[in-house]
This record gives sequence, C-alpha cells and structure tokens, in this order.
Amino acid sequence: MTNISIIPGVDGVKIELIGVGADKATMLETFAGCADGSCECSTEEYAKVESMQVNDLGDDITIDVRTKAGETIDTACISDCMTFVQDKATAKNACC
Repeated sequence: MTNISIIPGVDGVKIELIGVGADKATMLETFAGCADGSCECSTEEYAKVESMQVNDLGDDITIDVRTKAGETIDTACISDCMTFVQDKATAKNACC
C-alpha cells in the first residue's frame, strides 16, 4: 500500500507517494492528465492551481502543486483525489 503525505506550504502543496510499486505507471499517467489540465477527479479546487510538477523517483512519486496568488488548496480535497487515483491504479493492476 502506498504511503501518501500531503504537506501544505506557503505557495502550494507537496504530495509524496512512497512505495507505489506496481501502481506507478497508472498513477503517473493519471497525474500527467492532472498536470496538463485533463484531471479525472477535477474539483473546484483545481481552479486554484497555477502549476503542477510530477516527479518520478523510482518507487516514489512527488507532486509539487503551486497555487495561484492568494489561493489555498483544501488538503482534504487532495486526499480524496489521491484515494481516487490509488483506487483506480489498484483496480487496473488487480486484473490477471
């Protein structure tokens, strides 16, 4: 099971996914969609995002989310999105 940390910062949020294992490719594909504006679990919070950098670190993934000036992203919303992505990846990799 992937260990997920959501760390609020001054100008955004850092998300750390540690030990993604076999779910990595599906997670990276999903996060790439979020970074390019086609997020599958897009919420109103998504409008607050200035930029998103997804980093592939072997068995780990980090995501640096920079917010627009004066905005703060609800970390509970990010947690819900991480659950969605993790569930999607696990379901896809559970077959066969």
